[in-house]
Amino acid sequence: MWPNLLMYLLFLALPHKSAAYQVLHLADFHLDIEYSINGDNQKMCHDDGQKRNKTLGPFGDYMCDAPKPLIQHAIDESARLFPNPDLIIWTGDNVAHIDGYGWEVVLDAVNQTTSLLFSRFPNQTILPTFGNHDYAPSNGFESDSSLYTKTWELWKGKLGDENKATFLQGGYYKYRLPNATAVVLNTNLYYSANKAYVNFTNKADPADQFAFLETELAKAEKCPNRISDNCTSLVHIIAHIAPGVFEKSPNITWFRDEYNERFLNLTIRYANSIGWMIFGHHHTDTFHLIKDPLENVVQLAYMSPAVTPWFSDLPGAGANNPTFRVYETDVYSKIEDIKTYYINLDELNKNASTPFVFEYSFKDAYGITGDITPSTMSDVLEKMKTDDKLFMKYIDYNTAYWNPVMPVQEYRGAQLCSMEYADYPRYYTCLSKYTKFSDSSLKLPIFSLLAILYTEFLL
Repeated sequence: MWPNLLMYLLFLALPHKSAAYQVLHLADFHLDIEYSINGDNQKMCHDDGQKRNKTLGPFGDYMCDAPKPLIQHAIDESARLFPNPDLIIWTGDNVAHIDGYGWEVVLDAVNQTTSLLFSRFPNQTILPTFGNHDYAPSNGFESDSSLYTKTWELWKGKLGDENKATFLQGGYYKYRLPNATAVVLNTNLYYSANKAYVNFTNKADPADQFAFLETELAKAEKCPNRISDNCTSLVHIIAHIAPGVFEKSPNITWFRDEYNERFLNLTIRYANSIGWMIFGHHHTDTFHLIKDPLENVVQLAYMSPAVTPWFSDLPGAGANNPTFRVYETDVYSKIEDIKTYYINLDELNKNASTPFVFEYSFKDAYGITGDITPSTMSDVLEKMKTDDKLFMKYIDYNTAYWNPVMPVQEYRGAQLCSMEYADYPRYYTCLSKYTKFSDSSLKLPIFSLLAILYTEFLL
């Protein structure tokens, strides 16, 4: 008892910064080196040799992925606004939404984005992971890939030799933070569009990643106090793809059914040992509540908006203004606020010195007093259901002010139900209340087919 008490008192005596612990999150660069101001924005802004009366903006177009100047500007601006973040989370998707690319395109994109980010933040802790497009071909993640070997050489200086085995096995790892353990997962393995699934030797647990996650959660549950040489009592989960459903398109799910259920069951079982759950992939700004079988809200996942403005043609989707965000936490990792910064792409194309500006604060926008928790966000969601002014505020932020329009019928339901239910059965039941067809069994095969057809260009 006394050694633990002494350690705790020593920890309290340590000088802490008056400012919150800052976690900078950069998501979904989608660098397109073939972007051209002479390109066709109906063809990914690539130059097809045709003469046009109007050129495209040097920093990108809402129909297309990000040229290098936009990514450079986003990283430079994040460093200007937050020159010394305590932690940087970089949740992947470095490759553009293009057809038929090989490993040279993947490695070039990852090399370029790594160089830009590491050179701007040489002394910061940076936790990278892969997006579903960071593979050749896209959506083909498997165990023991050459991708892991090659990117390990790029990132090992940030991650440490102790993570080599799991990184080479499946592109996942853990990292000890001051008061928690970050578990950085490769959830592309669980993606319903992942073509490598048929080749998995262990379909129940590809790359043994579930076992790894559960081991870390069980260790945290048994850890006697927050600070110990051998363990932490809190685990943060970081990945590209989140469990649950895309909020803008009805019935577009991410994980395969069995993986979604298993992932959520783990987060419910070990809810008290999980801190942050942070993801990218959506390109939009939203969140998912996670409820236990009794409808108790036990966890909360955040989806950060993207740097790329790319227009998704999924039903009800679209483009977004480029963004990044900062999570502010206390010394015990409780999220005190989330602040998002964005830039109007049209304005940037007119003036190259246009800065990223403050978009909103979670606490101020949603009237939260105290910390941001699953319970407080559940209360916010309940208000959104009947308060159109509050819901419209969320819609404004959902795409960082790109074409915000109040969704109706099943598209309103898709937004609200995706936030309330990360599990598929209750999501489908919820969504059926917003559609004119109450029998979800008639709708699901149709939307499953749509999901397959969109496989190549899913977010």
